[in-house]
Amino acid sequence: SLELWNMVENKRMTLNAHEGLIAALAASSVTGVVASGSHDKSVKLWK
Repeated sequence: SLELWNMVENKRMTLNAHEGLIAALAASSVTGVVASGSHDKSVKLWK
């Protein structure tokens, strides 16, 4: 799972992200998009 902190609502968000370990994570403060890459050979975008 992937846990993100929502600074606007001041709470934690948990996402069922990947089947494998998350190997990479990038976030954009401009677009609000978070990208995650996993050992399950997938990349996912979250907004």
